[in-house]
Amino acid sequence: MDKTRELFAKFIYMNDLIGTTKEDLFNLPEEELEGADRERLERLIDFYLRNKREVMGELESVLVGWKVERLLNLDRAAILAGICEMLLGEDPEAVIYDYGTFARVFSGERSPSFVMGVLKSYKEVKK
Repeated sequence: MDKTRELFAKFIYMNDLIGTTKEDLFNLPEEELEGADRERLERLIDFYLRNKREVMGELESVLVGWKVERLLNLDRAAILAGICEMLLGEDPEAVIYDYGTFARVFSGERSPSFVMGVLKSYKEVKK
């Protein structure tokens, strides 16, 4: 999995759960990124923070039979990160795969297929 994507999903998770800031994330020694990767992560975080309501609305629009509040926090973070990247024009297939991998590593047993399914649905709706 792309380290930048992993850190982006972790940031969303920690920001929503405990209010972690971008500066908090970059001060964690184990989460160090340099150069273009750090710039990309900063751009993603800034986009998410500026557009949080819009991105959450995009998630709500694609969920069928689910309420956002019922999603596992890590799954929601992965999906929100994926939506942000698709809104920014990233390759949907890579986004879907990487956030599915994130869910496989960090979340529940059924999470990878759920995260990938929601992101695939979002991709289809936004074509």
